[in-house]
Amino acid sequence: MLKVYAIVLNYNSSDECIGLFKNLTQYGQDISEILIIDNASRINDIENLKKNIPSKNLLFNPENLGYAGGNNIAIQKALDEEADFIWVLNPDIRINAETLNHLLNLMEKDDKLAAVGPRILKREDPDLIFSDGEKIVRDESLRTYHKNHNYLVDEIQGSIDYDIDYIDGSCLLFRKEALEDIGLFCEDYFLYFEETDWCLRAKEKGWRLAVNSTAKSYNLTSQKTALFHYYMMRNRMILSKKFFSFYRKVQKHYLKILVQEIVGRIKGTYLQPFFISRLKGLFSGILYTHKRT
Repeated sequence: MLKVYAIVLNYNSSDECIGLFKNLTQYGQDISEILIIDNASRINDIENLKKNIPSKNLLFNPENLGYAGGNNIAIQKALDEEADFIWVLNPDIRINAETLNHLLNLMEKDDKLAAVGPRILKREDPDLIFSDGEKIVRDESLRTYHKNHNYLVDEIQGSIDYDIDYIDGSCLLFRKEALEDIGLFCEDYFLYFEETDWCLRAKEKGWRLAVNSTAKSYNLTSQKTALFHYYMMRNRMILSKKFFSFYRKVQKHYLKILVQEIVGRIKGTYLQPFFISRLKGLFSGILYTHKRT
């Protein structure tokens, strides 16, 4: 019998984690173990987890290790316990009775699939698609986007799509052998682009990726904060240096945009939102050095 571990990383989102735990318990008949790993949340958030989730399902990090570091602790535990598949989910994700079954069926049919993801719909409006997989625009913007974003479900028939660059990290099923070959999430990023990095490494090693949009999951759309803009800018620079030969064009592109905003401000127009966060992120990413792992 296949051994499937579900991993959920919590950071001050205990109510959503508890909701997902119940959801996985209800619909995840093929799940062998659910691990909720907390990334040094507030005391009241931790107490909420302890009150509502069995202790055998809980792990606690003494510090906030970010998305990669936090998930890696639980992924390694799952590998040590000989899990065949490891399912990483964000706390706001919800599934239905067929989600995991569709993902596992595809994995079993294609042993060169490193990872697979489902169609992600919007919880607040489940007739709208949030993502059918992710693409990277390979020009100086290095822009990323969600396939079929904001299309109605009825407009895009469910299918298996291999034409993706990476899978959204909010709901991602890994094959054990791929993790052992490729490694875990790169911890350089802390927040955002970790799954992008992992999927690009997978492709470099000859593995395949897919989204099975007959499998459905549901997420919450969130407000974009200063932290989001900082890490998105910073980590786009880190990713570009690691994987793309034209990374200097990417750096110049975003530096030019920020300079134009400063000139515009001098001339009396308003700066775009989160200018300082994006500026700090740009230089942090340009100056960052890391090992190619």
